[in-house]
Amino acid sequence: MDSVRARLLDQCSAQGRRVVVSAVPQAASAGIGAFAQGGNAFDAVLAACFVEGVALPMKCGLAGDLVALFRVEGGPVRALLSVGAGAASLARGHRLEPVGAKSVGVPGAPDGYAALQRMGRLGLPRLVAPAVAAARDGVRWTGVGLGYLAEARELLQRWSPGCVYLQEPVPSIGSELRLPGLAALLEAFAASGSELFFGPEGTRLVEELGARGGFLDVDDLRTRPARVCEPASVQLRGGETLLAVPAPTDGQLLLEAIVRLQASQEDPAGVVAELRAAARRLGSVAEDGGTSVASAADDEGNFAVVVHSNSFPRFGSGVVLESGLVLNNRPGRGFDLDAPAGSRRAPTAGATPPTTLHAWALQDGAGLTVGATPGGVNQLPWNVQTVRDLLAGMSPAEAVTAPRWAIDDQGSYSAEPGAAIHVEQRQPRPVGAFGFRSVQQVMRIGADGFVLAAADPRAGARASALY
Repeated sequence: MDSVRARLLDQCSAQGRRVVVSAVPQAASAGIGAFAQGGNAFDAVLAACFVEGVALPMKCGLAGDLVALFRVEGGPVRALLSVGAGAASLARGHRLEPVGAKSVGVPGAPDGYAALQRMGRLGLPRLVAPAVAAARDGVRWTGVGLGYLAEARELLQRWSPGCVYLQEPVPSIGSELRLPGLAALLEAFAASGSELFFGPEGTRLVEELGARGGFLDVDDLRTRPARVCEPASVQLRGGETLLAVPAPTDGQLLLEAIVRLQASQEDPAGVVAELRAAARRLGSVAEDGGTSVASAADDEGNFAVVVHSNSFPRFGSGVVLESGLVLNNRPGRGFDLDAPAGSRRAPTAGATPPTTLHAWALQDGAGLTVGATPGGVNQLPWNVQTVRDLLAGMSPAEAVTAPRWAIDDQGSYSAEPGAAIHVEQRQPRPVGAFGFRSVQQVMRIGADGFVLAAADPRAGARASALY
């Protein structure tokens, strides 16, 4: 093990009776604050999610979607999907585009957050308070955030030229970003929950979007897409049970990949590529890049892993409302815009677009290990690599810091030094150690309720604990 990774093993870990992990250190602190106020894991993960929506508005927020795996008081693991369906206008001849006003989807996040809050103890006003304060007082641009901004600048200049994120002069690390509009929207969400976009906020969204050529209408927004369901699951060779968020996510592909790799000596990169190619032929694969993850667990038997997203690329559709709210483009990227009508992935009114978003849980006789990562097309390969490492006996910290390989949308590979990939066959482009913008999170929940968590150090994620 190299010296850098050895030093990171303790730094990226946290252990205790109540643990929260987030892509943003301040969001993890908000989750600890929810625990300190008497909240449970659902309160903690939501407090973290709301701060992430302010600190990383290009990746997640109230106009995005979410999926989650969770457990209530030691009960069975369940899945939550809250992804908005295709607009009614698709049945009247409107055509989607990958980005821009005609790519925008129905937000699933408000109903998903509200569904999780019903399993918590603290009310929404208390849970959004840290995010509201951050939005009003100002957050600071990070190197990661500025990287996303640079990648999306052309998109934003086309669709949202006057938006709050296109500051002049161009911000640098540490520059302040105030988002009073998002603060007001969070307070409106605290008051209305799932119905955030049922009234004036929805009318405002439709009007601003329509002025740019979009075709969502107010009736599209008056839906509650959140549904709780059984996770997909398989029994593994060692007696473990692997569970994942089911279709229309990539969770089933994760299960299939792990089963195949346990039964053979196949190249993991080849297995992942083959499964994605087969899913693409069936019209059930998507691309998501603007994504974040937060997770929490407590000693009452509760846990939640939440993957929330504005879709792809960074800043979702590129449409930013006056409030600073970034609109998702889940339909524009999830549906196959060239598929014939009636096919599985064709743009369809009322249908839920496929998504790469998924979380997983590995259950054995001694407890439960859960996790997820953002990463767009790399959510599947990175989760495959992490689950395989855990099955091989790695600790959570060892698994999240292990060298990793990645794939891009064109099928080309890249790899950190020491990654388990066939170099001659895949010819990966080399990247530096910890070179990917990954935020893999893993929590090991013991049978006694004690939690050991690890946060990927690659993009500044943080695991925090409260005894």
